[in-house]
Amino acid sequence: METEKIIVDATASVPFNNNVDYCVGTGRLGLALTEEYLKELKFVQDMIGFSYIRGHGLFSDDVAIYYEYEEDGETKVEYNYTYIDRIFDRFLELGIRPYLELGFMPEQLASGTQTIFYWKGNTTPPKEYKKWTDMVIALLEHLKARYGEEVVDWPIEVWNEPNLPGFWYKADMEEYCKLFKETFQAIKDYDDRFKVGGPNVVYLSCKAR
Repeated sequence: METEKIIVDATASVPFNNNVDYCVGTGRLGLALTEEYLKELKFVQDMIGFSYIRGHGLFSDDVAIYYEYEEDGETKVEYNYTYIDRIFDRFLELGIRPYLELGFMPEQLASGTQTIFYWKGNTTPPKEYKKWTDMVIALLEHLKARYGEEVVDWPIEVWNEPNLPGFWYKADMEEYCKLFKETFQAIKDYDDRFKVGGPNVVYLSCKAR
């Protein structure tokens, strides 16, 4: 039987990129409005030290960013950042940056009634794409004004798992690619330094179209 001699150099080293601590996933962002959640997040952050945190429901109604109302026969839109400011302020205090997942759809902006989870995140396309992109850009403008230029380094993901019918109405690829294109273009027109992507397999499919 042949034998092989293996020599190990105890002084040698190779770089190790520990990407597992790059980003932690959470439930919905609205959970960060509770003290119990923040205590647990602090514990995890102290133990591991993630760079980014990604959660669902940035535009869901419990975060209450989008509001439509009628005045003098005209539909108007207002944005309210009270809750998202509280959430992101606390994240940053803990040394963790937001990973911006753009979703789900505010009820007043949604084209349908399909929802997911007990907290009813709406998973239908916008009834008006211009109102959707206006909302996205207004949020980015607000975040830059509040937190400075570092915001352009926060990763942006357009929606979550639109290849699944529960997360995107009928898993409609054509409609998702429209959402991605409209959102991507609006953000890049606003400030092309932003890093904008989507769920990887779906994103590559949209690029091929």
